[in-house]
Amino acid sequence: METKKSVVSLKNLSAVMVMMFLFLASCQKDNSILNSTDTQNVNAESASASYLSEGTDVSASAVGGVSATQYSGARQDGEIVSGLVDHDDRLKCATVTITRTGTKANPSGTITITFDPTCSDKRGVKRSGTIVINYKGRRWMPGSYFSAHADFHRNDVHVQGVDSVITNISADSTHLQFHSLLSGGQVTFGDGKTITREHNVTREWFRAALPGNDEWHTLKGGEAAGKCKNGNTYQMQITKDLIHKISCLADKVFIPVSGTKVFTVTTSTSTEQYTVDYGDGTCDNDITVTINGKVKTITVNSEGN
Repeated sequence: METKKSVVSLKNLSAVMVMMFLFLASCQKDNSILNSTDTQNVNAESASASYLSEGTDVSASAVGGVSATQYSGARQDGEIVSGLVDHDDRLKCATVTITRTGTKANPSGTITITFDPTCSDKRGVKRSGTIVINYKGRRWMPGSYFSAHADFHRNDVHVQGVDSVITNISADSTHLQFHSLLSGGQVTFGDGKTITREHNVTREWFRAALPGNDEWHTLKGGEAAGKCKNGNTYQMQITKDLIHKISCLADKVFIPVSGTKVFTVTTSTSTEQYTVDYGDGTCDNDITVTINGKVKTITVNSEGN
């Protein structure tokens, strides 16, 4: 009987050892695909791109939400704009004022968004600071433009940069198109580390009957460059339209839900290239990363780690 028990024990022990070996091999395989630096690189780039886009998206909602009279009426300082939360829930915790400097025929002015740091939106996000929008030209007409000067916090993440936007650049499109030039883009995360960004992209605003169903498409061919959290330089090119769904904000999704891009990081000794796939349109913060022919899925977190 003792011999039989020993044999059974050895068999069980062998099975456990095989399972442990397979588990360790699996972990080693994952680490060989993306190490901690790789994961931080792709995480921070995806998070910072979305934070900087948020400032522009909110600005477009503010420009589109003011009345025609407020946008292009007689000169007036500091008029408070109400009802913008119906156009964008992210303006729930903001005071919006407009100062007009142009005329009805040639509108211009400044829209200032000031966030209340004590207030949270429906997703528990607190914002503080300001976005200052300078605009000129008849709204959404070809050649009109606005520039969004962002200097705000999204929870403990500090977002800064100037996005100069020329509106309605394509007469062939059935949706509003914007040529976006970002300069001085910088996202400082809660750990004190920063990622910088400049971009040259075309974005398309798919406006729905209900603003909560709007989509923003950043079109194929757009490019960005900057420095990673660790100081290494990067370049990014969009290879398939990146699609943000406003409806996914309800699920705390802050990155695109589909589309692909190539992200290249250069260090003093090497160059690494990552292909990032945002998925099939499902509302989640998951991305699939391909490097050196190997594939791994990770979840982008708000701290870019």
